[in-house]
Amino acid sequence: MVRILVILLALAPLLVSAQKKRAFAAGTPKGPPCSSSGHHQFDFWVGDWEVQTPKGTPAGVNKVEKILEGCAIRETWTASDGSHGTSISSYDAPAGRWTQTFVDDMGMVLVLEGDLRDGRMILSGRRSGPRGSSILNRIIWQKVEGDRIRQRWEQSPDDGKNWTLLFEGIYTRKKA
Repeated sequence: MVRILVILLALAPLLVSAQKKRAFAAGTPKGPPCSSSGHHQFDFWVGDWEVQTPKGTPAGVNKVEKILEGCAIRETWTASDGSHGTSISSYDAPAGRWTQTFVDDMGMVLVLEGDLRDGRMILSGRRSGPRGSSILNRIIWQKVEGDRIRQRWEQSPDDGKNWTLLFEGIYTRKKA
């Protein structure tokens, strides 16, 4: 009897784990995880890129890749001056929106969320500004002719009434 009790106690964590997996699977759609059309909305950004300002000045390079079985996109950015940063973007299917967390080598953290509208990925979020103010940030990615992407990063101190352009880059896909 003691032996059966010991065996049952040893198997209990495995049984609980199997029940959790079955319960999770029952609540999710059939097919591979992260395969919905929403999960592919930002695929146009995936690739290896040379980045320039609109005037043609080199701004840096960017590697954007799918990770975690396609459930997230990782960006690795290196600016022309050697500074660098990275972001993780993912689609929150139940909420129907994208979330991105960007961190750079200066300690800046920027958390954005939004969605694809009229062919443009538009993500926005607030950061603390000077003297306790709140600054609204908005980054827009848009495909343009020639397998390129335009990215605009804007800030607003007045809840979007007025915007200041912080960065505009033209991404050109590197040749293989």
